[in-house]
Amino acid sequence: MTTGTTTGKLVFLDIDGTLADENHVVPASAREACAEAQRNGHRLFICTGRSMPKIERSILDLGFDGVVSVAGAQANVGDRLLFRHLVPAEAIDAAMAYFRAHHIENYQWQGADGMYISEGYRRHLESKGKTWNRGEFARFWHLIDEVEVPAGSTLGHVIRASKGSYFTGPDPDVTFEETKRDLSPWFELVHGSYDKISPNNGELLINGYDKGTAVRDVAAALGYDIADTIAIGDSDNDTAMLKAAGTSVAMGNAIHGIEQFCDMQTTDIHDDGIANAFKTLGLV
Repeated sequence: MTTGTTTGKLVFLDIDGTLADENHVVPASAREACAEAQRNGHRLFICTGRSMPKIERSILDLGFDGVVSVAGAQANVGDRLLFRHLVPAEAIDAAMAYFRAHHIENYQWQGADGMYISEGYRRHLESKGKTWNRGEFARFWHLIDEVEVPAGSTLGHVIRASKGSYFTGPDPDVTFEETKRDLSPWFELVHGSYDKISPNNGELLINGYDKGTAVRDVAAALGYDIADTIAIGDSDNDTAMLKAAGTSVAMGNAIHGIEQFCDMQTTDIHDDGIANAFKTLGLV
């Protein structure tokens, strides 16, 4: 491993709302800017809350140097696994008990093996017209109710997950702040991407690991000073990554007020946001 001898920048890009729009389309200007930045000697990583099996082949085929997935719990450089952290069994079981106690029916656990979803989350996907059991992701979706749990064991001991996410009904009996507090012995909670559906929604991250720790760990592993890292994101679940990187960029369509602590704000995703950021930063 080398340290401090790399040239160029190490760039971390969120997917949803940053690299790809609400229709999961990557604008042509972003594709071109990423390819040009790589030709100029910079290394580009996806840094997403999604698990690897939930990232479209069309995005992976853009040829990024690496992928940080499940909100910082896993990192891959090409075919090499840099690290992978798993949610402890007792943490999964504690969250499941909490979901039952508060009538939270929409949740999923994500990891390298796929997505384990509740019956409520399955109904949510179907109501949106998402064919969760067909297409490129079909083999990675698992219904929690169909997971075989041996006698004397628990779901937490059976599935391998690196992150959870949930949303409540429109009139939850607990707020996001209460859920964050109640699950804090096991998880760090950040706002998820379901704001339009429910006032209480979130991502359950393993305590001690997030997109920020991933930025630091990947930079160290690849021999980059943290000053030579750049992070670009659009929402609260990018906060740790943006605060950890040497330079932070908020998208023009950023939410949750993240632009207030970023070094700069670029234009909207539909207004060449990535390309304009790369130009301002001298990557292209």
